[in-house]
Amino acid sequence: MSEKIIKVFSRELQNLDAAGLLRTETPVVQGDDMTISFKDNKNFVNFIGNDILGWSSNDSVRETAKAALALYGTGSTSARNSIGTLDIVKKLEVKLASFLGFDDCIVFPSSYFANISLFQPLTNKTDTIFIDEMCNPGLFDGVNLSNANIITYKHQDYEDLEYELKCAQNARFRIIVTDAVFSTDGSHADLKRLQKLKEVYDAITVVDDSLGLGVLGENGKGTFNHLQLEKNSDLETGSFAHALGNVSGGFIAGNKELISWIRHTSRSYILSEPISPINAAIVMQVIETLEQDPFNPKTDAGNPDLDEEQSALTRLYSNSTYIKNEMMQTNWRVKRNDYPFVSINVGSTLNAQKMVEALFEKKILVSALCYPNTPEGASLLRINLSSNHTKKQLSTLIKSITDAFTKIK
Repeated sequence: MSEKIIKVFSRELQNLDAAGLLRTETPVVQGDDMTISFKDNKNFVNFIGNDILGWSSNDSVRETAKAALALYGTGSTSARNSIGTLDIVKKLEVKLASFLGFDDCIVFPSSYFANISLFQPLTNKTDTIFIDEMCNPGLFDGVNLSNANIITYKHQDYEDLEYELKCAQNARFRIIVTDAVFSTDGSHADLKRLQKLKEVYDAITVVDDSLGLGVLGENGKGTFNHLQLEKNSDLETGSFAHALGNVSGGFIAGNKELISWIRHTSRSYILSEPISPINAAIVMQVIETLEQDPFNPKTDAGNPDLDEEQSALTRLYSNSTYIKNEMMQTNWRVKRNDYPFVSINVGSTLNAQKMVEALFEKKILVSALCYPNTPEGASLLRINLSSNHTKKQLSTLIKSITDAFTKIK
């Protein structure tokens, strides 16, 4: 590589640094008490993690991982259609399909991998895909790898979507794509409305329920269950990285003919190795635990009392109820929804940066979402809650946010 080429990238990195956009990856040590330590800084309370139900510190899950390691070792052997389909991976696919209420399921190394593997095998240039403008980047990357025409409709604007569907009457397939729960503010798509549009326009629906699964609905069965809708999506994708185990891996579930076609024609599936047998065992254990959980977020989420002997879902919703009740007594512009993380509108990007910095000084880690992930002037402070957060940690968070707001005024 010539010095000229190296200088181009060096200059671009300098530009990112000057704009405050250069990211650093700092090694961290994660504790079982929702704290993070890195470098010389210790015991930061973690409100940015994905371990929503505390599986990473769950004794039963850890024992399951040890047993799987002893039985299968660490490897996943080879590509799936060669000799890489271990029995435990097939068992997971059967278990997951049953849990979700679908005919079949196919597991991938990550949810991103699942989303980029889905669209290319299903489409040609006579098809049209309609995708919500605020969908996660994995869905957008998958759609962009397809052979179809792509139309981005306005966020949760189903009149706009219907207009675009009417304009694409000559398409072979019309495919509607959405997140079930949007990661910016925890709002959910109007899946009932989408079901009606699917039927009227004979469309295929693809719903990513990464955030809803394990959290929403009875036994964590997801957003469709939460909205009391029959599962009527043709294809559903999701992640194991959140409430279904907090491990790497993802899936596509749906109609058996579509899943079979993806197995036979998706090059990224054919040429990749599956998830590790350890992760497969963990996800199966988590699903079994959720299936035995008597807690129903739709009816039982109003109880703020925390009992250490209660299930992970019960403790998560107890924490969510507590912190949202406390925040209702403030003047903060809290995004109202029934998802158990909290987003606060803090205004400008500069305000968001100052809030994150002020909380960091208090040894609290939160994330900020700014334009273009939010409208200009509507940056969000996002708080990821976990079943393992204590009331003391939540009370400290609320006081620290109050102090941070005072600083930026």
